[in-house]
Amino acid sequence: MASSRLLFFLCSILLHSVSLTIAQQTMLYHFCSNDKGIFTSNSTYQANLNHLLSSLSSNTHIDNGFYNASYGETPDTVNAMALCRGDTKPESCQSCINNSTQELTKLCPNKKEAFIWYDACMLRYSNRSFFGNMEFGPYFWMYNLENVTNANQFSQVLKDLLDDLQEKAASGGSLRKFATGNATIQSSQTIYALVQCTPDLSEKECSNCLTNASGLLPTCYDGRKGGRVVSPSCNFRYETERFYDDPTANAPTPSPSQPSPTSQPPASQEGLIPPPPQAANTATQKGKKNANPELLSSF
Repeated sequence: MASSRLLFFLCSILLHSVSLTIAQQTMLYHFCSNDKGIFTSNSTYQANLNHLLSSLSSNTHIDNGFYNASYGETPDTVNAMALCRGDTKPESCQSCINNSTQELTKLCPNKKEAFIWYDACMLRYSNRSFFGNMEFGPYFWMYNLENVTNANQFSQVLKDLLDDLQEKAASGGSLRKFATGNATIQSSQTIYALVQCTPDLSEKECSNCLTNASGLLPTCYDGRKGGRVVSPSCNFRYETERFYDDPTANAPTPSPSQPSPTSQPPASQEGLIPPPPQAANTATQKGKKNANPELLSSF
């Protein structure tokens, strides 16, 4: 009984919907790591971070919307990664990344590790190497306020669609792991979905990450017309209206300058599914420096 009440509480926290255009320009969420250390103003770490973010902002040829690089010597090495949504046009990708580099250092001052997500891109940096590692946390979810009328059938068609897209995205190469598609249920309603992993992951790691993400569907998404789960290594979104651009418009071309992973993920990282997020109200979440990074909200 207690668990049922908790699940109801988790699924009842709602915010007002916003349009896709606004969502692309608005930050979805950010997280400042409190356990990875801090740096002091005018320190070597800050200089290295500023150099790396500056080079990222001025890089007009980010390979296929993906960038990862390191700068500085131990113990002041900074590692950074940026990823744009696979259907994002180059100019929109660059604009999103520029905004991210400016905002994240303001939102997480003096933090050695931080994350920020927009609809069109993600940026993260840290004093530890995370390239090639599947990391599912911190994560957050969002969902549409409207319900479908045929929840059971809708959920099954959605699951089959996400499973198919997961396989396609995971099998992508080191340039891009991204897939979009749609499926129609018997009532002639169409479900559109998008899945993506950071390209530095292996096929198995990408698949594991997306399995973790879709595993959250039964918790709060049953019967919802749209939803998404976003984590550092992967994300997915679905809607009953098309929300993505032509997936072939920005298809990758071979590039010899694509960065390579610098480390392999620990064996224990694979396949881990974290517990359901704890509920948090966005209005109060922003004022808590130690707030739970797993945010429940709506589009």
